[in-house]
Amino acid sequence: MILTHLKDDERKANSRAAMVRVEIRDAQGYANQRRHDLRIGAQPGYVNPNPSEPNPVFIQPMTTTELKRLAKDRRAQRDTQRAMKSNAGIAVAGIIGFGVEAQKMFEALGPDGQEKALRAAVERMAADLRTSVSGLVLHLDETAKHAHFSLCGYDVDGQPLSTHMGRGVLRDLQTALHEALQAFMPDLERGRARKARAEAGAAPHELVNRSVAELHTDLPLEIEAKRQELAELKEKILKNEVRAEKARAKAEQDEDRAEKALKNAEIYERRASEAEGKVEGLEAQIIALERRLEGVEAAKGAAEAARDQALEAQKGAESRAEAAESRMKDLETGRVAAINEAASAAAQAAAAVITGGLYQNDQGKWKVGEGSPSAERLKPLWKHLRPALEWVALWWDDVRGKVTALPEPEQQAFFKEVPPDEIEEEPTP
Repeated sequence: MILTHLKDDERKANSRAAMVRVEIRDAQGYANQRRHDLRIGAQPGYVNPNPSEPNPVFIQPMTTTELKRLAKDRRAQRDTQRAMKSNAGIAVAGIIGFGVEAQKMFEALGPDGQEKALRAAVERMAADLRTSVSGLVLHLDETAKHAHFSLCGYDVDGQPLSTHMGRGVLRDLQTALHEALQAFMPDLERGRARKARAEAGAAPHELVNRSVAELHTDLPLEIEAKRQELAELKEKILKNEVRAEKARAKAEQDEDRAEKALKNAEIYERRASEAEGKVEGLEAQIIALERRLEGVEAAKGAAEAARDQALEAQKGAESRAEAAESRMKDLETGRVAAINEAASAAAQAAAAVITGGLYQNDQGKWKVGEGSPSAERLKPLWKHLRPALEWVALWWDDVRGKVTALPEPEQQAFFKEVPPDEIEEEPTP
């Protein structure tokens, strides 16, 4: 297993860390989450419909009825004046993900080791919150492996976890996750908080912008969270529309209680209308995230294709080296130079798209201008570079106005980082 993280670069997000995100869910929210975790019903487009193996269910998620009953039983230990509200937080829904290098460590554990590690992690977090685990599923049918888990939303004394799930508790859960997983993944490291990265010298744009590798891991999780939020909003709209319809029917049937029924109908309709407004915004966010993910996938695909091409060149060089030992040094030097030349040409081409030196004419044909690598340099790589450059062009069209509106120092920082002018390290042999 090759790990490429540089220990001394404390400004960047740690690719050798695991992360956990949690949120309180009511009964409807938990039901939606459970359907997603167990792949019940229609699924988002980014989910592989024909995975090579099913998603392992390490702890069967409790049904909504079972978890609601458990929450009520625990709450009943306290002296309460009212019954539990319908929107009470009966569950803590969580997701465990891994940085690029941590993903390799997790893969190396194998199926049995992965189950043991995840069980240990969720049981440790549940113990720290004084509650119990109600479900644990590993998803293999998306871009990167990640686990979904759920905990009972009331602790063993009947106190709702929603009252103390603040920033300090979330930080403690991150620590608990790290400590539990490190017993199985000794090279795992803690994630870096933005404050720590800033103190290490990270510029503001470095705290906001993520690398292609980070986006490749993060974006599917972000899209998934948005889609779940959207499903819950649509469920809320339907529920309030049905209630409004029933209230208006009741007003027509019972004149004595018509005024109250009509007021209730107005409340339900207002709630449905507010949710509809949020749906439109969420759908736009999901579309934007999906387009961004497509761009990341295109860039990643181009990089992998260039890597594969370089590896093929390496195999050929090694075969020839066996027949001509004396030429090995020259061939190795030429191979590294070819890889660096390909990477340099790709970076310069992306920069030229942004500066206008490489562009498409009205007929859609690409033209080379000032500041772009020559056509001769680009031709061998064009098949692999073209999809990525088209995405760069589309992306630049979208953000050009925002960048030009930035103050001069921030513009300079942007152009300095996007894309790199040269390759700082030689490729791994």
